[in-house]
Amino acid sequence: MKSRIHGILAIAIATCLAQAGCGGSSNTPLTPEKLNDVKLREVGELYRVYQINSKKPPKSLKDLAPYANATLTAYETLRKGDVVVRYGATLPDTEEEPKSTGATEVLAYLKDVPSQGGPVMMLDRSTKSMTPEEFKSAKFAGTE
Repeated sequence: MKSRIHGILAIAIATCLAQAGCGGSSNTPLTPEKLNDVKLREVGELYRVYQINSKKPPKSLKDLAPYANATLTAYETLRKGDVVVRYGATLPDTEEEPKSTGATEVLAYLKDVPSQGGPVMMLDRSTKSMTPEEFKSAKFAGTE
């Protein structure tokens, strides 16, 4: 099981770094927008790894603690409260690359989204930006 987690970890790190523009010879700076996107994607990856290994969604941050090293910073981001995740929601797809299913439920969001708007992660692990008004009227997955 540990070798599977390590393999998933290596893939997740490489994916996040490539998406953030940190891989290879790219000198593109990591903008705040890209950093926020990486935070959400890592939280989605941590949630996915837990669901794959436990055959059920996490119910709390405590459930994710054994998988804290599955991503670069997701667990700490959640522990600090920088990102809020809705626990208990079953991901419709646990493939490495999320397949957009047109999910309408919010799974995770940056803590300032309710008041300032910003990026959210949907239940299918796709990301999009919402205004505070859109966020207030959004459907939410799981429980807070």
